[in-house]
Formats: sequence, C-alpha cells, structure tokens
Amino acid sequence: MAYIFIELYNFKPAWVEQGEEGRIAFAKGVTGAVDNLTSMGVEVLGYGMNDTETAHRSPYDFFCVYRVPNKEFQREFEAQVEAAGWYEFFEQINTSGEIVDHAEALLAQARLGKP
Repeated sequence: MAYIFIELYNFKPAWVEQGEEGRIAFAKGVTGAVDNLTSMGVEVLGYGMNDTETAHRSPYDFFCVYRVPNKEFQREFEAQVEAAGWYEFFEQINTSGEIVDHAEALLAQARLGKP
C-alpha cells in the first residue's frame, strides 16, 4: 500500500532573517536529502507554488507532494523533516494517507467514514 504525503507551507520571519547565503545553504541540504529519497522508494511527485487564482485556495504559498512506500516510512519521514530544522523556518501543515480507489474514498465519505 502506498501513501501520499503532502506538505503545505509558508516561510516564517526566521527564514527571511537567515540571509540569502543561509537560505541557499539550507535549500541545498534539503535538495540533497530529497534526491536521496528516491533510493528509498519515494516518488517525488512535485514541489510548487500555490496558484493565487486557485478556487478556495488554501492559505499556504508552497507545496510538496510525495508518494511514500508505507505508513511506517511516512512516520520516519515526518520525524526527519522535523529533525532537519524545517519547522524553525516554515509554518507547515501536513496531509498523509493510504492511496485508495476514488470510488472507495467517496463511498466512505458518503457513509460518514473518518480516518
């Protein structure tokens, strides 16, 4: 069973205060870590900026979407993000869960199912 992990985030004042050199150094470290994820079975589906014209847009400017191998890997991934110091610089919310068939998910919602 594969899992999806979605990060929605904005940068905090601490990110701006890092200065450009500090931000670039941190970003390069994250880039290396993300590149390494593929060898562990993670599919990086994409990083991007939240389109300002999106209907019912979330209040987060940036996103990352990953397909991860399983729930256990997902929990470790979350711990590594925190250990890297990411949350010092970014206000973030996460969404994750097992990928299921769309009909299965919609019928579960119709039955008022919850995670």
